[in-house]
Amino acid sequence: MAGNTRDEAATPQLAFGGDEGSVLQLIVASSQCPFRASDGVLLNVECFGPNYGGGNENSNEWSNAGGGNSMHKRSMHNSDEWPLLLYIHGVCESAETWGVQTLAQYCAKHCWRLIVLELAGHGLSENIGKLGRAACPNFDDLVNHVVEFTEEMSSKFSRSKGFAMCGGSLGGVLVPFAVEGILTTRRNNITSSMTEKKEHPDFYGIALLAPALGVNPAAVPPSPVVAALKALSYFLPSRGIMTPIEHPTYACPPNSTRNFSGHWPLSTSSMLLDVTANKVPNDVVSDNLQQRMEGLPSLYVIMGDKDEIVPLQSVIDWFEAVPLSSDSGEKRLTVLKGAGHDFFHERLKGDKQKKTAFEHLFDYLNERAKKDFE
Repeated sequence: MAGNTRDEAATPQLAFGGDEGSVLQLIVASSQCPFRASDGVLLNVECFGPNYGGGNENSNEWSNAGGGNSMHKRSMHNSDEWPLLLYIHGVCESAETWGVQTLAQYCAKHCWRLIVLELAGHGLSENIGKLGRAACPNFDDLVNHVVEFTEEMSSKFSRSKGFAMCGGSLGGVLVPFAVEGILTTRRNNITSSMTEKKEHPDFYGIALLAPALGVNPAAVPPSPVVAALKALSYFLPSRGIMTPIEHPTYACPPNSTRNFSGHWPLSTSSMLLDVTANKVPNDVVSDNLQQRMEGLPSLYVIMGDKDEIVPLQSVIDWFEAVPLSSDSGEKRLTVLKGAGHDFFHERLKGDKQKKTAFEHLFDYLNERAKKDFE
């Protein structure tokens, strides 16, 4: 596959959470499940969890890797039945980040299987045409990849009891835009396979971490500059000119080269600005959002009140427009005091007085999966 290769010499242990100076074993992907999307792009998928089809033989080993409890109710089930957390990363990122590593640790602890899609042009995935790394000119192409990823993984891990979608930043806006396609595909698959008695994992809902559902006006250049750069992006989509600079300090392991470094490609900046400044706000004031999210089982959003990239009010406006009930628990929003945009990449400090974003997330996930494991 195109992109960077896995560094087999990765640091086997990293300081991670707990008391100061404590060390936890770095969890690496147990397998890769690449697939070719309908547009011909080969996309890499990293799977974290016990070997599928291995029963309970290595389920305790996996849960212990995250400091889990072997008496967790799900550990008594065949590990093939464990729920899936399908994760979509942010712009310029990959499956080798602190956010993914933290999710892997929590999934091990709570007996979930983590599956991470590396977006086109990111990590080990190919890109569309001759575009360079991290160049994303077409939002709809990425949305379609997320829909197909969900179909591929729910089919491959069909013995799982259920799955939830999760996305951070760019992934946090791709996931809700993919909901309509995911639900339509599931309905069609379930209808066509009723006579075959095929298993289909339950869809628990979606969880969004600092989703890119708006943009801070202060971060946007003047209109003439935006127009000029947008025009330039058609001719030089992979070049970075007057665009944000990415410093992958969130890489995990630290020597990973899977994450993009440098000025964002023009096409990526243009695409993301159009989505956050136009597409999302238009959805909120029209009927598009209601139609797109119809049939969604549940929604959970986690935001920081000090997010310097995405205005909290933009996320609140979008959240309130989603046609689910807060009173019945179908949707909920957690605002983390003092947290910025990259809170899901911060290394855990072991502060027992402060509930982490990931503890909030897994409270939600376990609540949604509970009915399948009682």
